[in-house]
Amino acid sequence: MSEENGFSLRITPAGADVDPVEVEELAIQLRRDLLASGIPGVTRAMEGPAPEGTRSAELLAAGIGFLVTGLSTAASVAQIADYVQRWRQAHPRRRRVLISVETGTTSGGAAASGTAGRRSALLVANAAYQDPGLSRLRSPVSDIRALAQVLGEPGIGAFDVETLTDAGESVLRRRVAALFADRRSDDVLLLHFSCHGLKDQRGRLYLAAADTELGSLAATGLPASFISEQMSESASRSVLLVLDCCYSGAFARDTPVRADRTVYLGDEFRGGGSGRTVLTASSATEYAFEGGQLTSYEAQPSIFTEALVHGLRTGGADLDHDGEITVDELFDYVARRVREAGAGQVPRKWSFETTGALVVARSVRPAILPEEVRADLGSDRPVLRLEAVRALAELLTGGREGYRRAAREALARLRDDDDSRQVRAAAAAALGDVAPPRLPPPAVPPPAIGTPTETSAIETSAIETPGVETSAIEKPGVETLSTSPPGSAPVRVTKRRRVLGFSAIGLVVAMAATIGIVAALPKQRTTESGGGSAGFGATLGMITLSHDGSIESAELSPDGRWVVTLDPPADQAAARIARLWDTSTGQKVATFDTDNGVVFSPDGNLVAGAYFDGKREVTTVDGESLGVLSGGTTTVSLRNTSRGDVMASFTGHQGSAAVAFSPDSKTVATASTLAAEKPFDALIRLWDPSTGKLLATLAGHRNGIQSMGFSQDGKVLVTGAAGGVTKVWDVAGGKATATLDNAWFPVWISPDGKTLADTLPGGKGGFELRRVPDGKRLTSVAKAGRFAGFTPGSKAYATDKDGGVRLFDLANGKAHATLTATVRGDLVFSPDGNLIAAVTTEGEPALFDAATGQGLTPLTGHTGKVTDLAFTADGQALFTTGTDKTVRKWYVKR
Repeated sequence: MSEENGFSLRITPAGADVDPVEVEELAIQLRRDLLASGIPGVTRAMEGPAPEGTRSAELLAAGIGFLVTGLSTAASVAQIADYVQRWRQAHPRRRRVLISVETGTTSGGAAASGTAGRRSALLVANAAYQDPGLSRLRSPVSDIRALAQVLGEPGIGAFDVETLTDAGESVLRRRVAALFADRRSDDVLLLHFSCHGLKDQRGRLYLAAADTELGSLAATGLPASFISEQMSESASRSVLLVLDCCYSGAFARDTPVRADRTVYLGDEFRGGGSGRTVLTASSATEYAFEGGQLTSYEAQPSIFTEALVHGLRTGGADLDHDGEITVDELFDYVARRVREAGAGQVPRKWSFETTGALVVARSVRPAILPEEVRADLGSDRPVLRLEAVRALAELLTGGREGYRRAAREALARLRDDDDSRQVRAAAAAALGDVAPPRLPPPAVPPPAIGTPTETSAIETSAIETPGVETSAIEKPGVETLSTSPPGSAPVRVTKRRRVLGFSAIGLVVAMAATIGIVAALPKQRTTESGGGSAGFGATLGMITLSHDGSIESAELSPDGRWVVTLDPPADQAAARIARLWDTSTGQKVATFDTDNGVVFSPDGNLVAGAYFDGKREVTTVDGESLGVLSGGTTTVSLRNTSRGDVMASFTGHQGSAAVAFSPDSKTVATASTLAAEKPFDALIRLWDPSTGKLLATLAGHRNGIQSMGFSQDGKVLVTGAAGGVTKVWDVAGGKATATLDNAWFPVWISPDGKTLADTLPGGKGGFELRRVPDGKRLTSVAKAGRFAGFTPGSKAYATDKDGGVRLFDLANGKAHATLTATVRGDLVFSPDGNLIAAVTTEGEPALFDAATGQGLTPLTGHTGKVTDLAFTADGQALFTTGTDKTVRKWYVKR
């Protein structure tokens, strides 16, 4: 046995007002950050049996313990304490917990490895029982098939999987014994049971086989002690036992109960040797029989196993984004999903003499390099990029396969594309390679592009007329897009987003989604100007995202620093995989699930996504495939764009979730979007994004919110609900100043907060302009098409009729300009209101003079459809992105 330095950490609430769930979330985040900093092992301390009647939240309030292992003798408790102190002070929310650090010594054998040795899994599902006293379980067989598929996937679990369905007791004994026999210490073994758990009169636990008789458990049931003995005798030191059992029949029929009515699962497997982890769907359950039959419910479909499968299949359980899913991460992920589903289960985990991290699977999501490495990679100083090379070289030889792959890719990019010869050589040396020769950048910028005719400005495609993509200020190879300098003034640009919602309770049609993208959402555009001698429409920079597979769409942050790419959903009910990228480095920051798109905060520091936790099915109605989401709610998560970690989560939204940030990014509004047949209280909640605390609740809507937006000063919020009810809110007072019937969504509010626009009923276009705050109707426009947004100065507005856009003076309602080409989607105004950027019907970016509607120079270069555009704060540059996996920056100063 070897001995190594270790430290124990205990995370406890800092005050009585701290929610125990918040303590758990912060504990998980601290563990993830410690692992990302390079500490070899951070495992949750062993959990014993819960006192009878104790709730999970009560246990969490007493504190969460972690054991830090694998440190060299040079690592001191002072260093760990300093790291924890700095981590806690880095964000106000983290100061809501107290963290104690204590020295200790741990002993153990060789570290458990998730990739060495053989990987074998036995999955047992017993749904049908011969004894009529045991109820049939509805979900085990389908659960096990899904779990077997993901565990057997070579790129995920890479297990050799054996499944047993409705097997007898003798068969179970032989196959369990075979799983643990003839093993090496580095073999990884997984045993999963989905069945009834039964307890005899002496308190001993049995797992029910298909032929188990309640009156003769000792002869016909599979004893937990037998499983414990087999684990103890096995040479493997990496064993995971998963019990997704229904304990509703845990007492034998018609027998006197001398033992208490609780199954203490930790005690049942405590003597089963070292290197074992036990995961259970719940810790303890009450049981009863009446007249020899079970009185409890029939088991519902397993949320526990479903969460296991989802975490492995999507990579969502890779909480520290290192490309591997450990058993601790898998448990944390599953426990959260089960808790959010409100199933009444309290999943538990017991670890017995484990050393190191047991890797259950590889993540399908690529690893994200540690934050400090990403920061050095994005630096314009070669000395810091050299530091990044050294850090990447260490990751390249480390024990985490995901980090090794990410480090190898980053080093290859530096070797091939960095503009410093020293950095290229260092990266090549780290790869055992030779740096390629580097061609010098062009000495002069490209010529300016002259103003074309009206037709060529819009109808010439990027493929037919390639643009000049290299300039004197552009780095060849992996090009870098400049970011905002300190102190740059934020300028808000109105960009309309549509909210998508349910058409009926629980039903998602082709365009329905779980997150609502907010109408009239103001965005700040802050980035460095792209001056120099480049001509109007010239390319200032371009970066290609290393995105595997196709992209359905991409969304830019208001400052152009970040972009989120969205994969096409697998089917009508499936969520999309979203990837957050740093456009200055091309590095991927985070991967997460969302049920439609994302919403960036105006300052670009946060990105909101939402995910429906419940059952997903695809059905056919009138020949059309529809997705059905049921039995769950939607959670909105706010992520830090620079790190990708979740800063706050808001749960309990019915159907979809609508999200809107205030222009100063200090408030975020969320609301349920469920369009219900029966009225319900559709509350709008205002949150502090920095702390996740509820600031106010706006009550009054009686159906789901489909559209909402803040005025530029953040004092007014306009909301449109299903059923055609629009409200104007005084944010500070928390009261509605106007309630408008037959005023349909989407709704918009002018930047100056004095005018709102709502949609006429009937779905044929048309809108009304109203005065804020009282909602008095100013005019009704029926034939101009749909409303397309206010200009930045609130002096004019745009309409869109079948792609034909016109601009009207707000004061007199007269048209003063018509765009010379048809467009689709949103219009984006430059900060000064002089330019309009839009996407043509061919999917290409285009610029127009806002005063005349005249098409300007073509922006050629994209080889796919453009899906988002963003002006810089000074109006001198424009970012574009789309399905070709590139982000481009254009010089647009006239």
